[in-house]
Amino acid sequence: MYIKKILWAVALIGLVIVGYVAFYIYSAMFTPNTAFNNDEAYIYINSNSSYNDVLEQIAPLVKSIDKFDALAKQKKYDQYIKPGKYVIKKGMTNNEIINSIRSKNLAVKLSFNNQHTLEDLAGRVSKQIEVDSLSLLMAMKDTLFLKESGFTIQTALGMYLPNTYEFKWNTTAEEFRNKMLTEYKRFWTESRKSKAADINLTSNDVMTLASIVHEESKKPTEQPRVAGVYINRL
Repeated sequence: MYIKKILWAVALIGLVIVGYVAFYIYSAMFTPNTAFNNDEAYIYINSNSSYNDVLEQIAPLVKSIDKFDALAKQKKYDQYIKPGKYVIKKGMTNNEIINSIRSKNLAVKLSFNNQHTLEDLAGRVSKQIEVDSLSLLMAMKDTLFLKESGFTIQTALGMYLPNTYEFKWNTTAEEFRNKMLTEYKRFWTESRKSKAADINLTSNDVMTLASIVHEESKKPTEQPRVAGVYINRL
């Protein structure tokens, strides 16, 4: 009889433990865990970020970092950190947050106007994606790339058409430069080259002229007149 009571007690304790573990797992996975008031929050994970670096960013955004940590390790997220820009939406569960920062790398809107030098451009771009300005500048000035692409140090700036583009946060300097070359080639169709040639201008001449006109007047309605004045001087 005494042994039977002990067995019942052990079984009951086991059920309580199993129930607690099951509740903890359910809570960790499926209970909303965000702690911010806005509709969403963003985190930026760098290419060299460690798991602890990610936890430091996540901690202010969740109610329980311990539950997030436990589930992240269970799903082996700590072993496969992926750099990028990620969104955490209000009301997300830990499971949803982990799925988001594991596979939903968002695009970054990157824009620049008429920077006067490659140094200025590199500085402007480096404020909008992960890569630093020195790495960008080295990629932009790479002599082999410039030679193969038909540019020189003096004309390289004209390759970067002012506009707004989409890039991944963790875009490398070379990836940025190569995409901008693609955008340049896409813009300069044979038709546009022909129109430039009709007024004795090359594509580089046009880009230089556009930069000058933009500095002279920020009003789109005035820019054709300003451009005409400069063309007549050529």
